[in-house]
Amino acid sequence: MAGVDTKTRYQGIFARHQEGCRIEQDRPCNCTPSYFGTAWDRVAHRTRKTRHFRLVSEARSARADLQESLRKGEVPVVSTITFGEARTRFVDDAKNGIALNKHRRPYRPNAYEDLESALAQVPDEIARRRLVRVTRGEIQAMVDARSTGPKRLSSSRISSIVNAIRSLYRWAKDRELADFDPAQEIRLPASDAKPRDRVATPAEFARLLAAIFETTPAERKKGKTRDPDEARKDALPFALAGYGSARHQEIQVLDWEHVNLDIGGGELAGDEAGRKPGGSWRLIFYVKPLWEMLREEWESQGQPTCGKVCPPKAIRQSGLLALNTLQARVHKRWKEQGLTPIGLHESRHTTATWLDHAGVSPKVISEFVGHKTPEYQLGAARITLQVYTHMLPGELERARVLFDKFLVERAEDDPTPALTLAGR
Repeated sequence: MAGVDTKTRYQGIFARHQEGCRIEQDRPCNCTPSYFGTAWDRVAHRTRKTRHFRLVSEARSARADLQESLRKGEVPVVSTITFGEARTRFVDDAKNGIALNKHRRPYRPNAYEDLESALAQVPDEIARRRLVRVTRGEIQAMVDARSTGPKRLSSSRISSIVNAIRSLYRWAKDRELADFDPAQEIRLPASDAKPRDRVATPAEFARLLAAIFETTPAERKKGKTRDPDEARKDALPFALAGYGSARHQEIQVLDWEHVNLDIGGGELAGDEAGRKPGGSWRLIFYVKPLWEMLREEWESQGQPTCGKVCPPKAIRQSGLLALNTLQARVHKRWKEQGLTPIGLHESRHTTATWLDHAGVSPKVISEFVGHKTPEYQLGAARITLQVYTHMLPGELERARVLFDKFLVERAEDDPTPALTLAGR
């Protein structure tokens, strides 16, 4: 708001008169001014200002708080930038590699796309407010409103929005555009995520992949047939996850230069953009079903030496395949065919479970699925055994058979007479 600042009878307190006030002609004020305080910052050698208040008493109180903060070495921020303006600048800085994530690394394309999408969910009434004036209560009210009702979002989506707001304020605090993060202590809704205990047997997983190539009943009614090339492009990400333990971002950035069909193996996270924060590059072997599907896709693409193994169907800003869209499309097909869908990440759990039941060492499983092991911890990563391995159907009966066999074999090897319950 344009206007004129004049001193008041209180030290360090000024009045901001509205544009057109007669004070501009050295005449008595005929407006309703706002008031603000100032204090000298000895460290920065500059004057700091409070925000504007309706009453002079409020400005005096704010000035006292400002002086106390400066004495403690804290720098209160008074910025006129709105939440919406800051949001635009932050996303642009993330895309240009200026804004860094919490690991102090540039945001990857899929990460800043997620940030932009999440921050777009912030309602206009918050976006129009000054960044420093947004309160915790307003953010909490937004979270509560999105937890119920017609605009209800999943708990994971709400969490991503709140985390994006926290990232925005972290960026703003670094640039003295804000000094407080209203989303820091937000109470998130109870998790409604389904536990990732869905795993498939080898035969079931093979059936699920085969079903992607089949024409659904709805397609047959319309006289359509399934394009095998299109089907393979839908099935390959699941094969990479289920047979190769590949993560979402590893599937998206996998390049043909990291695939060696001659030796039947290749690299995952060979590209830095495909590495999970804290994750690392690793080698994997290709079991026969995965090798065959990779071979067919390689030939379909003209035997390239580089380029995305799973390219996007349409041009996207990130240049990466939209796996969430693909997963939803494939899940719909499976449901139409009377099959129980499996997610890409659940397919990784399936990999770990198969390796475990195959008798592979937990340490090797950890390396294969890309779980980091702390330097002080020997053996397998804890998450591999606690989260990723599950029990397949029929394994208890198989364990009983093996246990019986073990007892018989050991009894025959041991010459010591067996004790009976009655003889004890």
